[in-house]
Formats: sequence, C-alpha cells, structure tokens
Amino acid sequence: MHDLENLSKDIERMKSRYLKYLREKEKARKRRQDVLLTPKDREILIESFVIASLIENFISKTISKLI
Repeated sequence: MHDLENLSKDIERMKSRYLKYLREKEKARKRRQDVLLTPKDREILIESFVIASLIENFISKTISKLI
C-alpha cells in the first residue's frame, strides 16, 4: 500500500514537471514567433520605410525652398 502511495506521488510530480516543461516550450515558441516576420510583414515594413523616406525628402525640399 505504501508503494502505491509513493507511485501516485511520483506520477503527480512528473505530471507537474511535464506541464511546466510544456508552458516553458510554449513561451519560447511565442517569443520566436514574435521575432520572426512573415514575408507579408517584411514587405509592409519595407514599404513603410520607403514611404517615410519619400515624405522626409518632400518635407526637406519644401522647407529648403521656403528658406
């Protein structure tokens, strides 16, 4: 009977460790997913930089003409 109780406790500890392991792996997966850009995200980011650069050039030229 005592062995059965020990076995039950061991199973519960293993279950707890396994759930902790799964949570850690899920957190790591989410961090990796947050860092990686999809091709569509990359395209949008590049387009945003290009548009921002064009706007900056337009503003600079306009200001230089006014001065």
